[in-house]
Amino acid sequence: MNKPMWIIAAIFGVMAIAMIYQSSSPEGISKPWAECKENLATQMLSNVCTPRNNTYNTN
Repeated sequence: MNKPMWIIAAIFGVMAIAMIYQSSSPEGISKPWAECKENLATQMLSNVCTPRNNTYNTN
């Protein structure tokens, strides 16, 4: 196998390990940024979070 094939194989291997890790925990990986209406870039630049529902604590 040439060098690009090894790189692609390594990427697929890392992705497979990440998927196994994520599925091993019952609730998955927590993503608190997904509770905001703004996208992640906007949240990082402006430090603003408009909750999707009223149960999210912004403190």
